[in-house]
Amino acid sequence: MKNLLQSEWLKIKKTRIWWLIIISPILAGIACSAVPIPGELGWLMLLSIGGSIHALLFLPLMVAVFAAFVCRYEHQHNGWKQLFSMPVKRGRVFLAKYLTVLGFVFANQVIFTSVVIGVGLSRGIEGEFPVDMFLRSFFGGWLATLPLAALTLWVAVVWSSFAAAVTVNVILTMPNLLIVNSETIAPLYPWAQPFLMMLPPVEDSFAGFIQLESLLVAILGGLVVFFIGGLVSIQRKAV
Repeated sequence: MKNLLQSEWLKIKKTRIWWLIIISPILAGIACSAVPIPGELGWLMLLSIGGSIHALLFLPLMVAVFAAFVCRYEHQHNGWKQLFSMPVKRGRVFLAKYLTVLGFVFANQVIFTSVVIGVGLSRGIEGEFPVDMFLRSFFGGWLATLPLAALTLWVAVVWSSFAAAVTVNVILTMPNLLIVNSETIAPLYPWAQPFLMMLPPVEDSFAGFIQLESLLVAILGGLVVFFIGGLVSIQRKAV
């Protein structure tokens, strides 16, 4: 597994993916810099604004871009045949690529959180810094991408087109604009989970951090289904 992860790193470290990681955090930072900030609720407001921009559309879409990038080399250079000709298990190949995608999502979350904190400090936000709130938002958003990473990697493995995984995720992410307002559908819809789990809880809103229903059904359930689907597909993939 270590060798597979190192191989993924070598294939992707010189690509343009590093520039893509910072796009969403920068946009969130610009928005956080432009809005008026109330006194004691400053940190809550910053995280809510930045999290809305980052998690509603950009984070789910970036997961698909990362998944497409980790499969791009194999599709372009007949790499699947070369890879599967070596004494490696296909299931481990899928797992290595999946962990690579999650690594990029983690880095994206680190940059987003750092940008929001940086904006808050530069604007002199009053009150004690809410460490717990930011940690919940950071890990909640990352956790919510687990099933999305599995599905988009599954699509990226099956289809050679770089745009396939991105297109599928765009189609499934756009309804977020409507679904996140539904107390019935949103907790069960995997693409709404980054938004619901990154935003701090506010008055008169059902969204905010980890909810048991979302965790069990949309995240854990989606992860199991999509990950198994991806494993089956890579086992059956012709080269």
